[in-house]
Amino acid sequence: MKKTDLSGVAAFISRIPRSERIAGWLKNSRRAGPWLTSLTACFALVFTLVTLLLPKKTFSEKENRKLADPPVFSLSALWNGDYTDGIGAWFADHFVGRDRWIASDLQYKRLLGFRENGGVWLGKKKTQFLIPSAPNETALEKNLSAMDAFAADHSEVNTYVAVIPNACEVLKNRLPANAPAPDQAAYLQRIAGALPNARFLNVTEALTQHREDDIFYKTDHHWTSYGAYLAFLSMAGEMGIDAPITEYDIYPVSTVFTGTLASKSGCFNTTDTVELYVPKTDVVYAVTYVSTLQKSASIYDESALETKDKYTVFFGGNHPRVDISTTSESGRRLLLFKDSYANCFVQFLFPYFEEIVMVDPRYYYDNADPLMTQHSITDVLYLYNCDTFMTDTSIADVLAPPAERPSPTSPVQTEQPAEQTTSEQAEE
Repeated sequence: MKKTDLSGVAAFISRIPRSERIAGWLKNSRRAGPWLTSLTACFALVFTLVTLLLPKKTFSEKENRKLADPPVFSLSALWNGDYTDGIGAWFADHFVGRDRWIASDLQYKRLLGFRENGGVWLGKKKTQFLIPSAPNETALEKNLSAMDAFAADHSEVNTYVAVIPNACEVLKNRLPANAPAPDQAAYLQRIAGALPNARFLNVTEALTQHREDDIFYKTDHHWTSYGAYLAFLSMAGEMGIDAPITEYDIYPVSTVFTGTLASKSGCFNTTDTVELYVPKTDVVYAVTYVSTLQKSASIYDESALETKDKYTVFFGGNHPRVDISTTSESGRRLLLFKDSYANCFVQFLFPYFEEIVMVDPRYYYDNADPLMTQHSITDVLYLYNCDTFMTDTSIADVLAPPAERPSPTSPVQTEQPAEQTTSEQAEE
């Protein structure tokens, strides 16, 4: 019988204190090779049988994704390798103790000095960072041109642009050593310079002053309600809100939130708290989800707290269009172009506008221009996180005249369930 080469294993064990005898035995013993080979085969057989016999899940809550189905056999699938690949994917997804194996692998990588896993930087203070995408230069220039033209065409209204720096910019002190984070401050300066007909609202300093506080979730790519509140206070004066409300009832509705970044990295060493900020005001409101005609007396969706993506407690996720009517008598009506960062921001806006029309260009396929007259809009706000804004391909299409708009290649994307796209699905 051929002797198994265990020199690599011996070299690894030799690094463990007082392990010289074990390493020498593994390297030199004639019995070690066959014995370990047999033991490994037995373990593999046992784990395989247990994997096959145990009940199977169809969805991974931690990874927030559907697990692989068993492949359908056919001669063509067997011939081209699809069948064997399917077996491998199915077995990997359903292997017994899979979550624990993933966690152990991550811990091992961290011991070896790895500071990135699954497209996520593993930073200090248990903070995880989404690795930013490279800007889509073509789409960015097109979006900025369309936004400025839209503002010029509607010069009678106030147009504001708030692009929120991500955690990798604000919490640089928590990034892993030598992480190649982009200079989002330069991105923001570029955006502001390309929009002479709009007022750019830079909230970077307001957030950076509180970077030791919980202004971003540690396990998710969104900002917290507290971060949104600080940004709102910074923006209020420039938006003509001279006496913003500062008293809120704050409700911590979940202390066990693990978000998109934990799902991607497999690192579940901490949890986040989701808070609702309810302003102390006499203004009340009603919400209409336009694509489904569903109405609600609250922007909060309590059922989301029973799901993994608890950030969707705000509006239940992303929607093509949401209309909010209020009892405010300010005479102001807001058209809000947004991504999911705006979902928790709206709780600070509604007391100051008689109506807020929220449009998510990623799912909204109508032209936005008619909304300006139909709703007597007085103010326009673009609110995006920087990473999404630099890669978005949809803003210009919503702002373009109907004759210039491309035809959608698919029906209006709806969000879970049926219409609610979770923050994880929408921005990953």
